[in-house]
Amino acid sequence: MMNFPNKQGTLDVRGRSVLFALIGLLISKASAQAAETAAGPEGELSSLRLRLNSMMHRYRLLCDHYASLAPNCSATVFNCTECPEGWLHVADKCYFLGPDKMVWSKGTDTCTEMGSHLAILHTKEQHEALEKEAIRVGGFNSYYWIGLTDRENEDQWRWVDNTTLHTTQYWNELYKQPDNNNSSGVEGEDCVVLDSHSQTWYDVPCFFIYPPICQMDAIQLH
Repeated sequence: MMNFPNKQGTLDVRGRSVLFALIGLLISKASAQAAETAAGPEGELSSLRLRLNSMMHRYRLLCDHYASLAPNCSATVFNCTECPEGWLHVADKCYFLGPDKMVWSKGTDTCTEMGSHLAILHTKEQHEALEKEAIRVGGFNSYYWIGLTDRENEDQWRWVDNTTLHTTQYWNELYKQPDNNNSSGVEGEDCVVLDSHSQTWYDVPCFFIYPPICQMDAIQLH
């Protein structure tokens, strides 16, 4: 089971999560700008790359400087890592498997409060890593909310970043998912959980309660 941090520890973890989220947002924005101008003048693209590299270098310097000052200020010492403490690092993403069960909408709010969002899963590597993490922290609990829903338009599945579902999908074909079974109510099944043990997805009613998987971009330190 996951050990709950004390109040100060909670504030430290949340503060670090927000720091990672802000820097990740800046890096993502710079990367997006670079992508948008890829077909434009080469000079502008080079300038954006230089700004991105400079930002990442400043972050590394800030981390190193904080780490050197913290012992003299009685502050909590933490290592500069790609992901906040307690988060799982997979490729260029960080994941946190929440310990508490909640409805899907509350899961989105919980992730937002941590400077992240419900998980967007595209690769087998992500599914395999999350299965191992679920076994480690969740034991027998294998169902987790992810950021996929068709609440706005039935059968039009979108991730929480409003992107459409890729060709590669991980629905549980044995149980013919998604099936929008309305046995639980007229609203049907508009939200998605990951069954970490089978590494497949199920559509379920959004008012069911499961812990969320939160995701944020990792900070590239190398």
